[in-house]
Amino acid sequence: MKTFPSERSVQLFLAFALLLNIVFWFSVRDIRQEWGNVPPAPELKYAASYGVGDSSFSYRLNGLMVQNLGDTGGRVTALKDYDYDSLAQWFFVQDSLDPHSSYMPYLAAYYFSAVQNPEKFRPIIDYLKEVGQRPEGEKWRWLAQAVFMARFKMNDMDLALELAEVLAQSEAEDVPAWARQMPVFVLNAKGNKMGAYALMLQILKTGADKMHPNEISEMKKYICTRILDKEDARDNPLCVEQWL
Repeated sequence: MKTFPSERSVQLFLAFALLLNIVFWFSVRDIRQEWGNVPPAPELKYAASYGVGDSSFSYRLNGLMVQNLGDTGGRVTALKDYDYDSLAQWFFVQDSLDPHSSYMPYLAAYYFSAVQNPEKFRPIIDYLKEVGQRPEGEKWRWLAQAVFMARFKMNDMDLALELAEVLAQSEAEDVPAWARQMPVFVLNAKGNKMGAYALMLQILKTGADKMHPNEISEMKKYICTRILDKEDARDNPLCVEQWL
């Protein structure tokens, strides 16, 4: 005749199983998989393999991976702990998959640029420089952000000037006057006031017919209040304005 365990036996078994689960949970709750930092990026010819040969799908999969690197499994990783050389390689791989999307440039310029040690951002500057030279889709904004990082975060005025000059020569038609004037701002910050003055005059001479009167007025004001000292401004025909 078939016998069945008593109700009390079942209760004891369940209580013992629960106890084992509690003990196991307390013993492993602090154990997490160690993060091996940014994985190596694939060669460009294999980049689409992540999406089974679909470049667009691969771009999105890789983008989500890069966006969430180090922040999975209940772990949060500070940007200063990322390998930015490897990150830069991923950005170039992504660019080969979709050179038109602004998803990855946005991550580079506004997310990963928040690193606590701005010098680590240097490898990604080349990526923003390349993407920022494309004439479509306001890509010049990524180059402007690279200038900002170099000048104000990395304190590399030579690099900032190099990037600003590339931005000023952009073929994009929608680049605003302030962006094309960035070399002036950097030269002035470096102390090369005569170089800044000469460049600003050149911009006025060659592009004033395409500018709004307010832009022209602001450029003159910058010359007379930020570049020239008070004595030089007083004798300059450009500066016969009400703010002096």
